[in-house]
Amino acid sequence: MSEITLDHHLFSFGEGDVEAMLEDYTEDSIIIIPNVVIRGLDQIRDFFTNITTEVLPPGCNFELLEKVVEGNIGYLVWHAESDGYKIPYASDTFVFEDDKILVQTIAFILHEKE
Repeated sequence: MSEITLDHHLFSFGEGDVEAMLEDYTEDSIIIIPNVVIRGLDQIRDFFTNITTEVLPPGCNFELLEKVVEGNIGYLVWHAESDGYKIPYASDTFVFEDDKILVQTIAFILHEKE
């Protein structure tokens, strides 16, 4: 079932549907990015709202290079580009519990275009 949750997350992200993405998390979920821990649904909503409106809006050039799901762990490698940003490399790791994303980590290289 973890793969179904991950596929739902990816589809919702591609659509820019933040509320649908939030269905994959709980109030106890966290997202860890460099120097920041995002906790709970309100902070996760703010994070994805910013990402899908400012950095990688729907229709941007997003390419999923690798997706692996083993038990309750998911792993992605991807790159993307929008009008304002280029992400030449990114990697996400997910820990699932009860078909929800309990922990997500995101490592990325982000370049703002001039």
